[in-house]
Amino acid sequence: MAMLNELRPESYEKRDRSIKGRLKELLPWKGDDTKEIVRKLIYLTAVAVLIYSFYGVWEYRFGTSDLHESKDDLSNLYHSTTDSPEDLSQPSVTQPEAENPVQENPGGSSGDNSPQTPAADVSDPEASKYPEGMLSQFKALYDINPEIIGWLTIDGLADSDGVNYIDYPVMQTDDNDYYLDHDFYGEEKAYGALFADHNIKVTKDSGPQNTVIYGHNMGAGTYFSHLHDYKKRVSFIKEHRLVTYSTLWEENQYIIIGCFLTGIREDQDNIPIFRYHVCFDFDNLSEFDYWYKNVLYRSYYTSDIPCSIEDEYITLSTCSTEIYDSRFVVVARKLREGEDPWQYEYYSNPNPRKPAAFYEAYGMAVPKDDGPDYEYYLPEE
Repeated sequence: MAMLNELRPESYEKRDRSIKGRLKELLPWKGDDTKEIVRKLIYLTAVAVLIYSFYGVWEYRFGTSDLHESKDDLSNLYHSTTDSPEDLSQPSVTQPEAENPVQENPGGSSGDNSPQTPAADVSDPEASKYPEGMLSQFKALYDINPEIIGWLTIDGLADSDGVNYIDYPVMQTDDNDYYLDHDFYGEEKAYGALFADHNIKVTKDSGPQNTVIYGHNMGAGTYFSHLHDYKKRVSFIKEHRLVTYSTLWEENQYIIIGCFLTGIREDQDNIPIFRYHVCFDFDNLSEFDYWYKNVLYRSYYTSDIPCSIEDEYITLSTCSTEIYDSRFVVVARKLREGEDPWQYEYYSNPNPRKPAAFYEAYGMAVPKDDGPDYEYYLPEE
Protein backbone atom coordinates (compact mmCIF):
# COMPACT_ATOMS: atom_id res chain seq x y z
CA MET A 1 0.00 0.00 0.00
CA ALA A 2 2.86 2.33 0.78
CA MET A 3 4.23 1.90 -2.72
CA LEU A 4 0.83 2.71 -4.25
CA ASN A 5 0.57 5.87 -2.21
CA GLU A 6 4.02 6.93 -3.34
CA LEU A 7 2.97 6.58 -7.00
CA ARG A 8 -0.06 8.85 -6.68
CA PRO A 9 0.39 12.45 -7.85
CA GLU A 10 0.56 15.13 -5.21
CA SER A 11 -2.68 16.66 -6.55
CA TYR A 12 -4.59 13.43 -5.94
CA GLU A 13 -7.81 13.94 -4.01
CA LYS A 14 -9.70 11.17 -2.36
CA ARG A 15 -12.95 10.48 -4.21
CA ASP A 16 -16.05 11.65 -2.37
CA ARG A 17 -18.33 8.60 -2.32
CA SER A 18 -21.21 10.32 -0.53
CA ILE A 19 -24.49 10.96 -2.34
CA LYS A 20 -23.54 14.59 -2.77
CA GLY A 21 -20.18 13.58 -4.17
CA ARG A 22 -21.80 11.23 -6.67
CA LEU A 23 -24.17 13.99 -7.77
CA LYS A 24 -21.29 16.41 -8.25
CA GLU A 25 -19.69 13.91 -10.62
CA LEU A 26 -22.85 13.63 -12.72
CA LEU A 27 -24.49 17.06 -12.61
CA PRO A 28 -23.14 20.49 -13.52
CA TRP A 29 -21.91 21.91 -10.22
CA LYS A 30 -20.72 25.22 -8.86
CA GLY A 31 -17.05 25.56 -9.64
CA ASP A 32 -17.09 23.39 -12.77
CA ASP A 33 -15.34 24.89 -15.75
CA THR A 34 -17.06 25.15 -19.13
CA LYS A 35 -15.48 21.97 -20.48
CA GLU A 36 -16.65 19.94 -17.50
CA ILE A 37 -20.19 21.33 -17.75
CA VAL A 38 -20.40 20.43 -21.44
CA ARG A 39 -19.10 16.92 -20.72
CA LYS A 40 -21.74 16.36 -18.04
CA LEU A 41 -24.54 17.70 -20.24
CA ILE A 42 -23.56 15.38 -23.08
CA TYR A 43 -23.47 12.47 -20.68
CA LEU A 44 -26.89 13.30 -19.22
CA THR A 45 -28.37 13.72 -22.71
CA ALA A 46 -27.03 10.32 -23.76
CA VAL A 47 -28.54 8.69 -20.67
CA ALA A 48 -31.90 10.36 -21.32
CA VAL A 49 -31.91 9.19 -24.96
CA LEU A 50 -31.02 5.66 -23.86
CA ILE A 51 -33.85 5.57 -21.32
CA TYR A 52 -36.36 6.97 -23.82
CA SER A 53 -35.28 4.46 -26.45
CA PHE A 54 -35.56 1.60 -23.99
CA TYR A 55 -39.06 2.76 -23.04
CA GLY A 56 -40.06 2.87 -26.72
CA VAL A 57 -38.82 -0.69 -27.25
CA TRP A 58 -40.59 -1.85 -24.10
CA GLU A 59 -43.84 -0.15 -25.14
CA TYR A 60 -43.66 -1.72 -28.59
CA ARG A 61 -42.82 -5.20 -27.35
CA PHE A 62 -45.01 -5.47 -24.26
CA GLY A 63 -47.40 -2.56 -24.49
CA THR A 64 -48.42 -0.37 -21.60
CA SER A 65 -51.18 -0.76 -19.08
CA ASP A 66 -53.16 2.08 -20.63
CA LEU A 67 -52.96 0.40 -24.05
CA HIS A 68 -54.64 -2.77 -22.82
CA GLU A 69 -57.04 -0.93 -20.52
CA SER A 70 -58.08 1.37 -23.36
CA LYS A 71 -58.84 -1.59 -25.62
CA ASP A 72 -60.95 -3.23 -22.91
CA ASP A 73 -62.82 -0.02 -22.10
CA LEU A 74 -63.64 0.76 -25.72
CA SER A 75 -64.68 -2.81 -26.42
CA ASN A 76 -67.01 -2.78 -23.42
CA LEU A 77 -68.56 0.50 -24.54
CA TYR A 78 -69.20 -0.86 -28.01
CA HIS A 79 -70.42 -4.37 -27.21
CA SER A 80 -72.56 -3.53 -24.17
CA THR A 81 -74.87 -0.98 -25.78
CA THR A 82 -78.42 -2.24 -26.27
CA ASP A 83 -80.38 0.89 -27.17
CA SER A 84 -82.28 0.85 -30.45
CA PRO A 85 -80.95 2.94 -33.35
CA GLU A 86 -84.06 5.11 -33.29
CA ASP A 87 -83.24 6.21 -29.77
CA LEU A 88 -79.94 7.61 -31.01
CA SER A 89 -80.73 9.08 -34.38
CA GLN A 90 -83.82 10.90 -33.09
CA PRO A 91 -83.30 11.89 -29.44
CA SER A 92 -86.47 12.74 -27.55
CA VAL A 93 -87.33 16.41 -27.30
CA THR A 94 -89.15 17.85 -24.30
CA GLN A 95 -92.04 19.96 -25.51
CA PRO A 96 -92.73 23.21 -23.67
CA GLU A 97 -96.15 23.88 -22.25
CA ALA A 98 -98.34 26.28 -24.21
CA GLU A 99 -99.07 29.63 -22.63
CA ASN A 100 -102.70 29.39 -23.74
CA PRO A 101 -103.65 25.75 -23.32
CA VAL A 102 -107.10 26.17 -24.91
CA GLN A 103 -107.65 28.11 -28.12
CA GLU A 104 -110.79 28.60 -30.14
CA ASN A 105 -110.63 27.22 -33.65
CA PRO A 106 -110.06 30.30 -35.80
CA GLY A 107 -112.40 28.98 -38.43
CA GLY A 108 -115.08 28.13 -35.90
CA SER A 109 -116.45 25.37 -38.15
CA SER A 110 -115.29 22.25 -36.34
CA GLY A 111 -115.83 23.37 -32.82
CA ASP A 112 -112.55 21.67 -31.80
CA ASN A 113 -111.27 23.41 -28.72
CA SER A 114 -108.48 20.90 -27.99
CA PRO A 115 -105.08 22.27 -26.99
CA GLN A 116 -102.65 22.93 -29.82
CA THR A 117 -99.25 21.21 -29.42
CA PRO A 118 -96.34 23.52 -30.11
CA ALA A 119 -93.72 22.35 -32.62
CA ALA A 120 -90.61 20.68 -31.22
CA ASP A 121 -87.59 22.85 -30.79
CA VAL A 122 -85.47 21.59 -33.66
CA SER A 123 -82.66 23.88 -32.55
CA ASP A 124 -82.07 21.60 -29.56
CA PRO A 125 -78.48 20.32 -30.00
CA GLU A 126 -79.53 16.91 -28.70
CA ALA A 127 -81.76 16.49 -31.75
CA SER A 128 -78.77 16.50 -34.10
CA LYS A 129 -76.09 15.14 -31.83
CA TYR A 130 -75.68 11.87 -33.72
CA PRO A 131 -75.62 11.15 -37.47
CA GLU A 132 -79.02 10.15 -38.79
CA GLY A 133 -79.53 6.41 -38.65
CA MET A 134 -76.44 5.71 -36.57
CA LEU A 135 -76.34 2.29 -34.89
CA SER A 136 -76.89 2.39 -31.15
CA GLN A 137 -73.64 0.71 -30.15
CA PHE A 138 -71.68 3.71 -31.41
CA LYS A 139 -73.38 6.28 -29.16
CA ALA A 140 -70.96 6.22 -26.22
CA LEU A 141 -67.94 6.10 -28.53
CA TYR A 142 -69.22 8.93 -30.72
CA ASP A 143 -69.68 11.05 -27.58
CA ILE A 144 -65.96 10.66 -26.89
CA ASN A 145 -64.65 11.08 -30.44
CA PRO A 146 -66.94 11.89 -33.39
CA GLU A 147 -64.19 10.92 -35.84
CA ILE A 148 -65.09 7.27 -35.34
CA ILE A 149 -66.52 5.78 -38.54
CA GLY A 150 -66.70 2.08 -37.71
CA TRP A 151 -65.65 -0.95 -35.71
CA LEU A 152 -63.49 -3.88 -36.83
CA THR A 153 -63.53 -7.36 -35.30
CA ILE A 154 -62.05 -10.71 -36.30
CA ASP A 155 -64.01 -13.19 -34.22
CA GLY A 156 -62.17 -16.30 -33.10
CA LEU A 157 -58.73 -14.78 -33.56
CA ALA A 158 -58.44 -14.66 -29.79
CA ASP A 159 -56.26 -15.30 -26.76
CA SER A 160 -56.64 -18.15 -24.27
CA ASP A 161 -59.43 -16.26 -22.49
CA GLY A 162 -61.44 -15.92 -25.68
CA VAL A 163 -60.76 -12.18 -26.04
CA ASN A 164 -60.43 -11.17 -29.68
CA TYR A 165 -57.05 -9.72 -30.55
CA ILE A 166 -58.49 -7.46 -33.25
CA ASP A 167 -61.52 -5.66 -31.85
CA TYR A 168 -61.12 -1.91 -32.30
CA PRO A 169 -62.81 1.29 -33.41
CA VAL A 170 -61.90 2.62 -36.85
CA MET A 171 -61.20 6.32 -37.21
CA GLN A 172 -61.06 8.69 -40.16
CA THR A 173 -59.81 12.24 -40.32
CA ASP A 174 -58.43 14.64 -42.93
CA ASP A 175 -55.02 12.97 -43.30
CA ASN A 176 -53.28 9.63 -42.89
CA ASP A 177 -50.83 10.91 -40.28
CA TYR A 178 -52.75 11.90 -37.17
CA TYR A 179 -53.85 8.45 -36.00
CA LEU A 180 -50.41 6.98 -36.62
CA ASP A 181 -49.43 8.38 -33.22
CA HIS A 182 -52.69 9.43 -31.58
CA ASP A 183 -55.10 7.06 -29.90
CA PHE A 184 -58.90 7.05 -29.89
CA TYR A 185 -58.93 9.69 -27.15
CA GLY A 186 -56.73 12.04 -29.17
CA GLU A 187 -53.76 11.52 -26.87
CA GLU A 188 -50.30 11.19 -28.38
CA LYS A 189 -49.42 7.49 -28.25
CA ALA A 190 -46.90 5.47 -30.24
CA TYR A 191 -49.45 2.77 -30.95
CA GLY A 192 -51.95 5.15 -32.56
CA ALA A 193 -55.32 3.76 -33.69
CA LEU A 194 -56.91 1.92 -36.59
CA PHE A 195 -57.91 4.40 -39.28
CA ALA A 196 -59.43 4.40 -42.76
CA ASP A 197 -57.69 6.16 -45.61
CA HIS A 198 -58.76 9.79 -45.69
CA ASN A 199 -59.17 10.19 -49.47
CA ILE A 200 -62.81 9.06 -49.65
CA LYS A 201 -64.99 9.82 -46.65
CA VAL A 202 -67.18 7.11 -45.18
CA THR A 203 -70.74 8.42 -44.79
CA LYS A 204 -74.21 6.93 -44.55
CA ASP A 205 -74.83 7.14 -48.29
CA SER A 206 -71.34 6.98 -49.76
CA GLY A 207 -67.84 5.67 -49.26
CA PRO A 208 -65.05 3.85 -51.08
CA GLN A 209 -65.78 0.58 -52.83
CA ASN A 210 -62.58 -0.69 -51.23
CA THR A 211 -62.00 0.69 -47.73
CA VAL A 212 -58.30 0.69 -46.84
CA ILE A 213 -57.72 0.45 -43.08
CA TYR A 214 -54.29 0.92 -41.50
CA GLY A 215 -53.01 -0.24 -38.12
CA HIS A 216 -49.67 -0.73 -36.39
CA ASN A 217 -47.95 -4.09 -36.04
CA MET A 218 -47.32 -3.87 -32.30
CA GLY A 219 -44.98 -6.34 -30.65
CA ALA A 220 -47.37 -6.46 -27.69
CA GLY A 221 -49.86 -8.38 -29.82
CA THR A 222 -52.24 -5.44 -30.17
CA TYR A 223 -53.82 -3.66 -33.13
CA PHE A 224 -52.91 -5.38 -36.41
CA SER A 225 -50.01 -7.52 -35.19
CA HIS A 226 -52.13 -10.69 -35.34
CA LEU A 227 -52.87 -10.18 -39.02
CA HIS A 228 -49.51 -11.89 -39.44
CA ASP A 229 -51.08 -15.10 -38.14
CA TYR A 230 -52.54 -15.48 -41.62
CA LYS A 231 -49.06 -16.32 -42.86
CA LYS A 232 -49.09 -19.56 -40.88
CA ARG A 233 -50.92 -22.20 -42.93
CA VAL A 234 -54.01 -22.73 -45.03
CA SER A 235 -55.90 -24.34 -42.14
CA PHE A 236 -55.66 -21.06 -40.23
CA ILE A 237 -57.41 -18.99 -42.87
CA LYS A 238 -60.04 -21.71 -43.25
CA GLU A 239 -60.90 -21.32 -39.58
CA HIS A 240 -60.61 -17.52 -39.45
CA ARG A 241 -62.01 -16.44 -42.80
CA LEU A 242 -64.54 -13.87 -41.58
CA VAL A 243 -64.06 -10.22 -40.66
CA THR A 244 -66.82 -8.07 -39.19
CA TYR A 245 -66.60 -4.44 -40.23
CA SER A 246 -69.41 -2.16 -39.10
CA THR A 247 -69.78 1.45 -40.14
CA LEU A 248 -71.82 3.83 -38.03
CA TRP A 249 -74.87 2.83 -40.05
CA GLU A 250 -74.65 -0.87 -40.83
CA GLU A 251 -72.96 -4.07 -39.76
CA ASN A 252 -71.47 -6.36 -42.38
CA GLN A 253 -69.32 -9.43 -42.61
CA TYR A 254 -66.50 -9.92 -45.07
CA ILE A 255 -64.76 -13.07 -46.27
CA ILE A 256 -61.00 -12.99 -46.75
CA ILE A 257 -59.97 -13.49 -50.39
CA GLY A 258 -56.21 -13.01 -50.11
CA CYS A 259 -53.25 -11.86 -48.04
CA PHE A 260 -49.82 -10.85 -49.27
CA LEU A 261 -46.47 -9.22 -48.55
CA THR A 262 -45.49 -6.17 -50.56
CA GLY A 263 -42.96 -3.37 -50.57
CA ILE A 264 -43.72 0.34 -50.67
CA ARG A 265 -40.73 1.52 -52.74
CA GLU A 266 -40.15 1.05 -56.45
CA ASP A 267 -36.55 -0.05 -55.86
CA GLN A 268 -37.74 -3.07 -53.86
CA ASP A 269 -39.01 -4.99 -56.87
CA ASN A 270 -38.18 -5.81 -60.47
CA ILE A 271 -41.81 -5.34 -61.53
CA PRO A 272 -44.07 -2.33 -60.94
CA ILE A 273 -44.97 -1.96 -57.29
CA PHE A 274 -48.55 -2.86 -56.36
CA ARG A 275 -50.28 0.37 -55.37
CA TYR A 276 -52.97 -1.36 -53.34
CA HIS A 277 -53.27 1.60 -50.99
CA VAL A 278 -54.76 3.89 -53.64
CA CYS A 279 -57.30 1.44 -55.08
CA PHE A 280 -60.49 2.85 -53.60
CA ASP A 281 -63.01 2.69 -56.44
CA PHE A 282 -63.10 0.66 -59.65
CA ASP A 283 -64.42 2.84 -62.44
CA ASN A 284 -63.88 0.22 -65.12
CA LEU A 285 -62.89 -3.41 -65.56
CA SER A 286 -59.24 -2.61 -66.22
CA GLU A 287 -58.92 -0.90 -62.84
CA PHE A 288 -60.59 -3.82 -61.12
CA ASP A 289 -58.43 -6.33 -62.99
CA TYR A 290 -55.26 -4.49 -61.95
CA TRP A 291 -56.25 -4.67 -58.31
CA TYR A 292 -57.83 -8.14 -58.20
CA LYS A 293 -55.18 -9.93 -60.27
CA ASN A 294 -52.41 -8.41 -58.18
CA VAL A 295 -54.09 -9.60 -54.98
CA LEU A 296 -54.36 -13.17 -56.31
CA TYR A 297 -50.89 -13.09 -57.88
CA ARG A 298 -49.26 -12.19 -54.55
CA SER A 299 -51.57 -14.00 -52.12
CA TYR A 300 -50.35 -16.75 -49.80
CA TYR A 301 -53.57 -18.61 -50.58
CA THR A 302 -56.00 -19.16 -53.43
CA SER A 303 -59.69 -19.98 -53.18
CA ASP A 304 -62.86 -20.51 -55.19
CA ILE A 305 -64.48 -17.36 -53.78
CA PRO A 306 -66.09 -15.39 -56.64
CA CYS A 307 -65.37 -11.66 -56.82
CA SER A 308 -66.57 -8.97 -59.21
CA ILE A 309 -66.38 -5.27 -59.85
CA GLU A 310 -69.81 -4.94 -58.25
CA ASP A 311 -68.67 -6.17 -54.83
CA GLU A 312 -67.38 -4.13 -51.89
CA TYR A 313 -64.06 -4.84 -50.19
CA ILE A 314 -61.89 -3.94 -47.22
CA THR A 315 -58.09 -3.93 -47.21
CA LEU A 316 -56.27 -4.24 -43.88
CA SER A 317 -52.68 -3.03 -44.00
CA THR A 318 -49.88 -3.21 -41.42
CA CYS A 319 -46.10 -3.10 -41.26
CA SER A 320 -44.05 -6.27 -41.73
CA THR A 321 -40.56 -7.21 -40.65
CA GLU A 322 -39.41 -9.58 -43.41
CA ILE A 323 -37.77 -6.68 -45.18
CA TYR A 324 -37.47 -2.98 -44.44
CA ASP A 325 -40.40 -0.83 -45.60
CA SER A 326 -42.70 -3.76 -46.27
CA ARG A 327 -46.39 -4.28 -45.57
CA PHE A 328 -48.55 -7.30 -44.89
CA VAL A 329 -52.03 -6.91 -46.33
CA VAL A 330 -55.27 -8.84 -45.84
CA VAL A 331 -58.11 -8.32 -48.33
CA ALA A 332 -61.74 -9.34 -47.79
CA ARG A 333 -64.95 -9.15 -49.81
CA LYS A 334 -68.32 -8.15 -48.36
CA LEU A 335 -70.66 -11.13 -48.10
CA ARG A 336 -73.48 -11.12 -50.60
CA GLU A 337 -77.07 -11.44 -49.46
CA GLY A 338 -77.80 -14.99 -48.36
CA GLU A 339 -74.26 -16.17 -49.11
CA ASP A 340 -72.82 -19.06 -47.11
CA PRO A 341 -69.16 -18.16 -46.39
CA TRP A 342 -68.30 -21.75 -45.39
CA GLN A 343 -69.02 -23.25 -48.79
CA TYR A 344 -65.67 -22.14 -50.21
CA GLU A 345 -62.27 -23.81 -50.12
CA TYR A 346 -58.82 -22.34 -49.59
CA TYR A 347 -55.58 -23.70 -51.01
CA SER A 348 -51.94 -22.88 -50.39
CA ASN A 349 -50.35 -20.86 -53.16
CA PRO A 350 -47.00 -22.58 -53.88
CA ASN A 351 -45.52 -19.43 -55.41
CA PRO A 352 -46.95 -16.23 -53.92
CA ARG A 353 -45.13 -13.33 -55.57
CA LYS A 354 -43.13 -11.31 -53.06
CA PRO A 355 -40.94 -8.24 -53.61
CA ALA A 356 -37.56 -8.85 -55.24
CA ALA A 357 -35.96 -7.42 -52.09
CA PHE A 358 -37.43 -10.32 -50.11
CA TYR A 359 -35.79 -12.97 -52.29
CA GLU A 360 -32.49 -11.10 -52.26
CA ALA A 361 -32.55 -10.73 -48.46
CA TYR A 362 -32.98 -14.49 -47.98
CA GLY A 363 -30.58 -15.61 -50.70
CA MET A 364 -33.22 -16.83 -53.16
CA ALA A 365 -33.52 -16.33 -56.88
CA VAL A 366 -35.75 -13.44 -57.92
CA PRO A 367 -38.59 -14.62 -60.19
CA LYS A 368 -38.26 -13.41 -63.75
CA ASP A 369 -41.77 -12.43 -64.74
CA ASP A 370 -43.73 -9.42 -65.85
CA GLY A 371 -46.41 -9.56 -63.21
CA PRO A 372 -50.10 -10.35 -63.71
CA ASP A 373 -50.92 -9.22 -67.25
CA TYR A 374 -49.20 -5.89 -67.08
CA GLU A 375 -50.21 -5.07 -70.64
CA TYR A 376 -53.43 -3.83 -69.05
CA TYR A 377 -51.58 -1.12 -67.24
CA LEU A 378 -49.27 0.36 -69.83
CA PRO A 379 -49.79 4.12 -70.14
CA GLU A 380 -51.85 5.17 -73.11
CA GLU A 381 -49.90 6.87 -75.89
